[in-house]
Amino acid sequence: MGDIDIIGKLVPNPLSMVVQLCSTLVLFLLVKKFLWKSVQNFFNARTEKMQSDLTAGEQAKNEAFADRDKAHEELRHAAAKSEEIVNAAVKEAKDEKAGILAQASREAEAERKKAHEQIEAERNAMYDSVKEEMVNVAMDAAGKLIGEKNGDDLDRKAIAEFVKEASAHDE
Repeated sequence: MGDIDIIGKLVPNPLSMVVQLCSTLVLFLLVKKFLWKSVQNFFNARTEKMQSDLTAGEQAKNEAFADRDKAHEELRHAAAKSEEIVNAAVKEAKDEKAGILAQASREAEAERKKAHEQIEAERNAMYDSVKEEMVNVAMDAAGKLIGEKNGDDLDRKAIAEFVKEASAHDE
């Protein structure tokens, strides 16, 4: 096999090292002269853009929180309003129910009064009929008494008894 110079391979050649350093220095100076301001402007613009994005993000976050708080407030307001509407509807329904019940009570009372008056009228008609019948019976009895002519005492007893019977039936 051949001799391989390991040390020569590990340690670079000083002349190529100096040439590489000089070419790097020239590249650095060229970049500094022609590109450094552009790169600085690019980095500054990038920093400003990031900062504006952060500010816009923070502002959007604050607006979102404000909108959320506003939405919560509107929701609470809507809930209160809906509760108020429900309470008003319940009150209106109760008032209407009370009105309907009062009207039904008045109608029932009127019907009861009308039925009572009708019963009273029928009772009076019945009493009138009974009284008329009693008069007819009294007339018949008087006719019989007059026709027989038994005596004055007997007539008085018969009329007294008839009045007693009539009073008993009337009560």
